Amino acid sequence: MRWMASRLPARYREIRATTEALCRPLQVEDFVLQAMPDASPTRWHLAHVTWFFETFVLERHAPGYRAFDPRFCVLFNSYYNAVGPQFTRAARGHLSRPTVAEVYAYRAHVDRSMAAVLCSDVPGDVTSPVELGLQHEQQH
Repeated sequence: MRWMASRLPARYREIRATTEALCRPLQVEDFVLQAMPDASPTRWHLAHVTWFFETFVLERHAPGYRAFDPRFCVLFNSYYNAVGPQFTRAARGHLSRPTVAEVYAYRAHVDRSMAAVLCSDVPGDVTSPVELGLQHEQQH
């Protein structure tokens, strides 16, 4: 477990960078399309995996952490009923906001805070949710 905790900051950076590299060829219009009700737009996926780290790591383990935008708690919660309400999946492609640029700013905000948490003495209770979040991001 100690090895995993020591490798976590690098894994976090690598996986988050890979996600953004996969999106690099896309144009803004590509990020907002929702081809069918069961498949959310790319912009939503980028924000949702970020919401996961904000909700399950930063809000619980980063003293003084401030949410990037409190509205994101509902917008990017997929089906975590215990966390709160969710925005309807079939309507995610109807959203004009947040913009793609705002989603990338959200990712950067969360990544800065995650770096601070991961570069501190990572307690065991943070390792598991971070690893789960990384697996989650790779699935998306």
